[in-house]
Amino acid sequence: MCMNKIRVNITVDKYLLKKAKKKLGMFGGKLSSLFNAYLADFVKSINNKFGKDNTEERINELESRLKRIEDKLHEKK
Repeated sequence: MCMNKIRVNITVDKYLLKKAKKKLGMFGGKLSSLFNAYLADFVKSINNKFGKDNTEERINELESRLKRIEDKLHEKK
C-alpha cells in the first residue's frame, strides 16, 4: 500500500456519517481509516473479479450508472 496521502473532498449522507462516527468512536478509529480500508477493498475486489485490464472499463461503467441514478434523484426534487 502506498503511504502517500492526498486530501479529497467528498459528499456523504449526513445521517450515515454521524452513525459511522459513533461506531468508529467505540474503537478509537478515524473516518479516514475506515474510508481507506473500504477503498483498498474496492480496488482489490475489482482487480480480482474483473482483472486489471478491465478495471478502468468497470469504473467508467459504475460512474455512468451513478450519474444516471443521481440525475433521476434530482429530477424527482
